Amino acid sequence: MQPHVDAEYDYLMTARVRLLFFWASKDDVGGGYIRRGTSPSDAQSQVLQLLMGSDPAKAPRTINRWGAGTEVAHRSALGEHAVESSTFFGFMKVSKGSSASEMQKEIAQEKQGGAYLFSAIVNESNTRSSVAKVVPFSSDQDYTIHQMDEAEKVAFQKLTDMSGRVRTVDKAEFDSCGKAGGFLSSLSDLIDVALQGAKTPAAVCYTFNGELFTLSLTSASKVTRTAVQLTLKGEAKKYERAYDNLVLAHFTTFNHGTKKESDFDLLLGSEGNLRGVPVQIRYQPNWWFQVVLNLKTPPPPGAAKAP
Repeated sequence: MQPHVDAEYDYLMTARVRLLFFWASKDDVGGGYIRRGTSPSDAQSQVLQLLMGSDPAKAPRTINRWGAGTEVAHRSALGEHAVESSTFFGFMKVSKGSSASEMQKEIAQEKQGGAYLFSAIVNESNTRSSVAKVVPFSSDQDYTIHQMDEAEKVAFQKLTDMSGRVRTVDKAEFDSCGKAGGFLSSLSDLIDVALQGAKTPAAVCYTFNGELFTLSLTSASKVTRTAVQLTLKGEAKKYERAYDNLVLAHFTTFNHGTKKESDFDLLLGSEGNLRGVPVQIRYQPNWWFQVVLNLKTPPPPGAAKAP
C-alpha cells in the first residue's frame, strides 16, 4: 500500500573526485528525492522515503550507483518523538571499489559479465528487539535511479523468496538503547533539535542490520545567506538559487560494533515552507569521493527566463 505523500523535495547531485592533490567536480550527475508522508492505514505512522544516486545518462563514464530506503515509524500518541515500532525497507547498487579506478574496473566487469549486484534489507524494531534480514542478489538488468518502482519490486521479491542473512541486535546492546526508531526518524528528531537552537551535542541511538548506532548532532550554527550556482546538462542557463536564514547542522554516526564513524552536513531551511528541509546535503563516504545534493526549487519570482 503506497503512503500518503505530504511533501516531496527533489535534489540535484554534484560529484567531486579527488585526483592526487585537487578535487575534480561535475554538476548534475544524478539526484533523488526526500518524501514525507503518513501510512493510509495508520495516522500515527510517519513515512520517510529517500532516493539518492548517480544517473548513468549524466554521470562520467556512465557510473550507476544508487540506493533507496523507506522507513515507517509508528509514533506514540503520548509523545511526538516517541517511536513504538519501525520498519525499514531498502536496497542499493553494491560497490566495493576503494578508489575511482577500482570503481571503473567494477563497472567494466559488470558489463562484461552481464550481472549487476544489488543488496536488499528489511529491518524491524520495537521497544524490545530489533531484527534485520539482508539478501544480496544479482540482476541481468542494470536498474537505474529512474527505474525505482521496478527495482523496488524485484528487491522486495528477493527478500521474500530468498533465505538471506538474519541478524538480531544483542539483547544487552539493545537494552542499553531501548529505542525503536531507525536512522531516518532519528535524523528527523535531531533536525527539530537543531532548529530549536537547543544545546549541542545531542544524540539518539538506533539499530540497523543487527548493530547499534549513535546518531549525534554535534553542532548547529546560523547561516544568514547562501547562494547556489550549478551547470545543468543540456541547459545553457546556469541553475542559480539563493536562500536566507539557514541552519548548518553537522551530524556523525557511530557504529558501536565496528567502532567506525562517519559524518555529514545538512544546510536546513528555518522558516516557511522550507523549515526543516535540507536545501543542501554534503556527504563524503571515503577519502576520494564527495557528494553534494542541492534542493531543486522553482526559479524565484521575477527571474529572467532563458531565451
